[in-house]
Formats: sequence, C-alpha cells, structure tokens
Amino acid sequence: MNLYIKTHNILILPNAIKRLVLLAFLCLTSQVFAQGERGINFIRGTFENAQKLAKQHGKLVFISYENYGGNSRWMNQNVFPTSEVGSFFNENFISLKINSESLRDKSANSEFKYYGASSAYFFFTADGELIYKSHFASNPKELLADANRAIKVNENFLSLEYLDKMFSKGEQSPEMFYLYSLRRLQAAHAGSNKEREKSIKELDKAIRGYALGLDKKSLGSEQNMLLLCEYLYQTNKTSDDELFKILVSNSENLKGFNEENANGIRQRVSRIIDRSFNQAMLNKNEDLMNSAVAAISPFWYEKSTPLYNKEMLMTSYRIEFYEITKNWENYSQSITSYLNYIDAIDAEVLTNQSVAEFKKYEDKSKFTSEEWTLLRDDILSGYNEEVAYQLRLYGWRFAQNITDKEQLKLPLKWLGKSLRISENPIAMKTYSQLLYKVGREEEAKKYAEDAIKVAKGQVIARDFREEDSKSQ
Repeated sequence: MNLYIKTHNILILPNAIKRLVLLAFLCLTSQVFAQGERGINFIRGTFENAQKLAKQHGKLVFISYENYGGNSRWMNQNVFPTSEVGSFFNENFISLKINSESLRDKSANSEFKYYGASSAYFFFTADGELIYKSHFASNPKELLADANRAIKVNENFLSLEYLDKMFSKGEQSPEMFYLYSLRRLQAAHAGSNKEREKSIKELDKAIRGYALGLDKKSLGSEQNMLLLCEYLYQTNKTSDDELFKILVSNSENLKGFNEENANGIRQRVSRIIDRSFNQAMLNKNEDLMNSAVAAISPFWYEKSTPLYNKEMLMTSYRIEFYEITKNWENYSQSITSYLNYIDAIDAEVLTNQSVAEFKKYEDKSKFTSEEWTLLRDDILSGYNEEVAYQLRLYGWRFAQNITDKEQLKLPLKWLGKSLRISENPIAMKTYSQLLYKVGREEEAKKYAEDAIKVAKGQVIARDFREEDSKSQ
C-alpha cells in the first residue's frame, strides 16, 4: 500500500505519518533554536559557503578543524555550547566545522588544507586569508581571547595582494620579508597541489636568498629563527636541510627569546626531528638519522632524570634505526652501551638523592617518620621497576636479533638482574629461551616452569584483589 497520494504536486500523508513528521520537525527546530541560544551556530556547507555569507554580513570566518579525538570532543561539549561564546561568535563570525577524518568533509572542502595539525581552529577574512590560528581552548575564556585577538589583527590586516605589490616594488626589509613569507606560507595551503608546489618553490628561493645573505647575529634573531622554523615545519623539510642546520647552530639563542616563542620553536623542531627520523628509516639513510639524532641535544629543554635524559633518547633512536635497517653490528653496540649504563645505575643512591630533595620542604610536608619510610620505599620501588623494565625490554630485543652465543651472554646478564629486581613471567620465559640457545637446557626448563607458576600466581592474586575490592 502506498503511504502517500500525490495530487497536483501536493503531498498528502496519512494522519499517523503526519503526526510523526510534525513531531520530528518540532524536535529538529527546537534543537536548532536551542543551539543558537546556548552556543555557536555552526552552518552546514563548505568553506566557500562560509566566505560568501561572511561577505554578505560583514563578518569574519571561524573554522573548527577537528577530528574524533579528546580535544575536539571537549570543545564541542564544554566550550562551543556556552552562551557567552555563542553570542560573541554569532555576532562576529560565520562559523563552520570541518572534520579532518570525515571523508564527506574532506570531499566537500577539498580546497581547505591545513598541514601540521588534525585538531585546531582558524580565523579567516571573508576573502579566505588566514588571520589567526590556535590549537585548543580548555575553556570559553581562552577561546574568546583568541577571537578578540583575531578581530584586533584584522583591524590592521594587509591583504596578500597588497603585500605582493609592496614586495615587487622593492620593500624587502627584514620585518616586511618576515610578514610576507609567513603570509605566503599560509596562502600556499589554500590552493591546489600544483599551486602549492609553485608557491613553495618561489618562496623557497626567496627565503634561502634572504637567510644566506644575513650575518650570523641577524640569522639568530628571534624573528628570523621563528621564520626559518615555521618555513621548515610547514614545507615538510628534514634535518639535513641547510636552513635547519642554521637553526641548530643558533639554538643557544632560545634562552633569550620570549618563552612562548622559544617553546613553539622547540615543538616545531621536535616534529621535524621525528619526520626526519621516519624518512631516514624509510630510505635507510644513516646520515639523515644521525643529523636528526644530533639535533635532539641542542634543543633539549625538559629536566633530565637519571632514567630519562637526552642521551638515552638519542640512543633509543639509533637502536630503532639499526634494528629496522638490520645493521646488527651497530645495533649490538648501541644496546650494549645503553644497557651497561642502565645496569650501573644504583637505585639506592638515586632514592637517597630524591628523598633529600623532598626533605628540603619537610616543614611544609610535615610527614611522620612512617610516612617518610613509605615515601622512600615507593621511590626505591619505582627506580628498581624502571631499571628492571629497561633491562628486560632491550635484553629481549637484543636476544631476538643476535644469534652469536658469546654475545648472548650479555642479555643473560641483563635479564638475570631484571629478574632479581622483579619476578616477571615474560622476562622469565625470555630468560629460559636464552638458556636453551646457549645450551643450558636444565636451567632453561626450570625457568620455563617457574614462569608458568609466577604467571598463575599473579592471576590468582589479581582475582583475589578484584574480589576483595568488590566485597568492600
């Protein structure tokens, strides 16, 4: 039976269907109006649609370029829906969401491209020129501050067309070149791949000519370091690039920079290093790997600890590379050097040093003697567990790839110490396999049996804890 009768282009629905349609319509309209009252009114459509509406209404364009991750969900649930954000944005912006992981959004907004983040937000002019971008607002106040900053920048905004004319007329002061270069980088993202390649090629020639014509002092200035770093990052350059080497040679200057700018450069450099390392592994390029690893040290900023420092990070990169490229000689040397260092760590000494640091604030902590004992035990246990884990992890990796019986004595030593610190069934099983490899079969059998017993005991203990917590 047909659910509707079509008469003179009028759709006549049965009463039951009418009620359902009316109910659905009321729900839909109530949600739309509620969203408008509560928060930002995001339009449906494309970046191009948003630009047209912005021109019609004399507004700017706001784009939330998001994914399915936690930051995007947080902003959608806790920032965008608030009334203060909604009223301000609805008055000043045409707002659009583009999901970087949605095939539909990618297809509809194929001309909108942003290289460098999968979750960010942007402010554009109605002509599509980027004014300002940021990455995550943890609360409405932060997002409103970014929006106000974008509006302020727009008040003195120079179009790229104007900058092109100024640049071609010979206005190429350092300040002008910096602004022009960043704007050219932004513009490159908006065009097609062919346009992007052409724009980047032209900009590459200009930036290299500019940078290589400066003296060392000028090159190391905050503005020029920011320019070089942004250019290298946005155009997917690697650590063997001449401009990156200039950054490395001037890394000491970061100490005198604005903290936000210095941190921004370090973050960009860390991503360039990761990109370079991945490229090195893909192409088995040891020179590129070495240049990437060498750049870790001059830009290292985090406070080192005995179990986390730049030397250990650099070693882990090398181990990974030599394993992928099957360079077993360098692989063996790297792991041996690393685990000999780990093996020499005295957890008791480190614990005493850590407790001494806490003791400096003894008047504020007001711990009892029992609490100080518990604290010391916790710190010692933590150090021991980390040492055991490193010996276990890299000892196992060594044993998986090295077959020489003489060399296998080393992971036996490392895993043996790991087991003395912590009875781990996986480590016991690996230790058993190693014993078989070197011909100590009786010992191997014993450790294999012990591994099963320890694993069962841990499962029983875990089940007991779970039952105990339920009963409580």
